[in-house]
Amino acid sequence: MTHCTRGAVYLATPGQDTAGERLRRATEVLARAGVRSPAREARRLLALAAFGEFFGPGERLPRAVRGRFSRLVEARARGVPVPVLEGRTGFLDFELKVWPGVLVPRPETEELAELARRLLQGFPPSPRALDLGTGTGALACALALARPDVRVLAVDIDRRALACARWNVARLGLRGRVEVRRSDWFSHVRGRFHLIVSNPPYVPREELSALPPEVRCFEARKALDGGEGGIEVAKEILRQAPGYLVSGGWLLLEIAPGQGGELVRFAQRTPDLVEPRVERDLAGKERFLIGRCR
Repeated sequence: MTHCTRGAVYLATPGQDTAGERLRRATEVLARAGVRSPAREARRLLALAAFGEFFGPGERLPRAVRGRFSRLVEARARGVPVPVLEGRTGFLDFELKVWPGVLVPRPETEELAELARRLLQGFPPSPRALDLGTGTGALACALALARPDVRVLAVDIDRRALACARWNVARLGLRGRVEVRRSDWFSHVRGRFHLIVSNPPYVPREELSALPPEVRCFEARKALDGGEGGIEVAKEILRQAPGYLVSGGWLLLEIAPGQGGELVRFAQRTPDLVEPRVERDLAGKERFLIGRCR
């Protein structure tokens, strides 16, 4: 997939009405569009179109299922992410609503959440946590579900992301413990926190045009654009975070591989931020920056 406007014609004929033939044609369409694992995604889209009902390869698909399946395949071939088509995605041990234009949480962010959960267990009763750039609310909800006495402030500047996060917070029964607030990073944040966690934009601005269309065209640019070198937002968070952390509080950021060295050096020059280090993800890549407030 190379262009945001690229489509795929998926025309059905009467002889193509069986589930097996429809899956074969859908796989071809997705493969031509550059979708990874096209056969697996075709099966996933058929399950979505059929609302989970199973059809054997030789079974004829009902007209309504055929129509939904065709539309889903065409949308996926244009680059619309599968979680957006499904309207949901799994995250750790719970499910999130996903809205168009809101960043879909990645597996690396699940690892970030697990690190944050481990840090959270070391705090005294009733700790406070801040999720900067909350998006779907994934990190905020993960923290609140991990420890019943934590209070989380989740902030974002994007109104669509805020609405999505509020929906997820309410659906998971966390309204009393997670506050969702509009803020441009720290602009409307008050008080101090035991933990600040963020998956900030970290794609270098000069590399945005090279992103896959399903990312570049269907997710908010402001959730991706990390400025020059991809580290401008992370540096700003590092610069301000000590003013919002309690003594001994932790800062945890997701970063891109190759950014850790410069960000650690920057953190070492930041007053009241100590012990900065980089940890690797399960793939062995530098992925998380951790620091503590003096």
